[in-house]
Amino acid sequence: MRSKRKQRFYCQPISKGLKKIILSGDTAHHLTKVLRFKEGDKLSVFDGTGFEWDAEILVKKRKAVEIQLIKKHKPITESPLNITLLQSVSRSQRMDLAIQKATELGVSRIIPIVTNNSVVQLNSRNTPKKMDHWKNVIVNAAEQSGRVKLPSIEKPAQLNKELLSLYKTELSLFLDTTGSEELKTKQIKNATVAIGPEGGFTESEKYMAQQTGYRTIRTGPRLLRTETAPIMIISILQYLYGDLAN
Repeated sequence: MRSKRKQRFYCQPISKGLKKIILSGDTAHHLTKVLRFKEGDKLSVFDGTGFEWDAEILVKKRKAVEIQLIKKHKPITESPLNITLLQSVSRSQRMDLAIQKATELGVSRIIPIVTNNSVVQLNSRNTPKKMDHWKNVIVNAAEQSGRVKLPSIEKPAQLNKELLSLYKTELSLFLDTTGSEELKTKQIKNATVAIGPEGGFTESEKYMAQQTGYRTIRTGPRLLRTETAPIMIISILQYLYGDLAN
């Protein structure tokens, strides 16, 4: 028996006043072949701009589904805290998990970074494929978690002083096993977090971050995987300053 909670699907931005849309490609296949939706079935769609629509299937075809938009909502599922995640690129499943959980936990922006100890090599041939894959991970996580805005994901960039300066906010954290600073309870609206690779940040990278104004925060007594660290720190930030604070 299908769950009472409506299935959610991401769609392209919906123009004001539009009453019908078409879902195609992988979304249409998943909806009709995997979930076996039929004409007249109810669902929800969102376009990543902050809104969600109650909807109904009008016409089901093999490669496209026509959807009737019924009622527009603006759910409160986005955090007041804007978190930018500088996530070191890691092996496929680990990187997917970091992006998936960061999306579920409410980050606003993700920048994959390449550090001195990064083990994954990116080039002009594999980067576009990885970007498309990561965007799909974000969409799937947003569909599952009820988010109505998609965090942006930028092209992978080398960790350097210019990058750190570009994304520096009122609370900029550099997670490290040897960090010595503490989080304070002063309310903030923007935060940036840098997560290192499996081998950790180098001493020169830590020094560079400190010189740029980042605070080195210790990850605790246990060594965390690169995909676990963002889950830990984003949860703490949302609890202290975001939508888990109330």
